[in-house]
Amino acid sequence: MEAAKNRVLLIEDDKVDQLVFKRLVEDENLPYEYTIAGSVSEGKKTLASKQFDIVITDYYLGDGTAFDILDSLRGSPVIFVTRAGDHEIAVRAMKAGAYDYLI
Repeated sequence: MEAAKNRVLLIEDDKVDQLVFKRLVEDENLPYEYTIAGSVSEGKKTLASKQFDIVITDYYLGDGTAFDILDSLRGSPVIFVTRAGDHEIAVRAMKAGAYDYLI
């Protein structure tokens, strides 16, 4: 019997970072059923049609920021990820309900 897989939504506009995530899941045989969205608008559309156990989102996206998807989460915890750390954004993200903020 196969164990249940965690449903993960990655919202990331960088194709290289998307590929790294895919390879990590596959190479480590992680129990994730994942979906990748490349923008805020694609993430919102995906969240409207499917429930996820967790959402991992880049902070800066081509058509907005991670804050733009918060109203669409439907109870899924969200982790903000960014290359350029900013303490003000981290505090704002945590106050807005982010589960974590990773630099």
